[in-house]
Amino acid sequence: MSRSLRNLLTRSLLTAGSMALCLQFTAQAAQPRFTLGMPDAEDNAFFSADNAALANGCGGENISPALYWSNPPQGTQSFALVMHDPDGQKGLGVDHWLRYGLPFSLGQIVLGVGAESKFEGMGGTNTRGTTDYMGPCPPPGDSPHHFVIQLYALDLAHDALKPGLSGDELRAAIKGHILGVSSVVRRYQR
Repeated sequence: MSRSLRNLLTRSLLTAGSMALCLQFTAQAAQPRFTLGMPDAEDNAFFSADNAALANGCGGENISPALYWSNPPQGTQSFALVMHDPDGQKGLGVDHWLRYGLPFSLGQIVLGVGAESKFEGMGGTNTRGTTDYMGPCPPPGDSPHHFVIQLYALDLAHDALKPGLSGDELRAAIKGHILGVSSVVRRYQR
């Protein structure tokens, strides 16, 4: 094969490869971003006192926040929700709310349903040992704690996991099944 023919073939292959890469990138860019939001405030805002825990002088009513999401990745069958305070327990972290097996058809969680057992999906076991929403309650005088609320889009059927998983068990069970994740952050201080 002549040198000029090899060069022509090489350029053709590079051009075809570049075009395929551009088409793949364009298809990915056309896919809207998976987003999680809260209707009451921007990301990193403070929780309302109503969202804080009711017990131990935490100053709240233990009302779970409203959440909404859009554009789950293709292939999503269910969602898992985790609300985690990485500042809690002196930096060891606290899981405040775990809910999974949320059906694909669900696009929001309404205000205050976190304490209801009839709420869709299954409750995971939070750090306190209950399966419902546990509002923020950092120690008095601590800097504001950050509460990271993550929504995982999963390729698992809504009934694939057993109820009552701890945060660590849930994270281990969904590893390898996460199609996308979106998060919002709230803060709280006493």
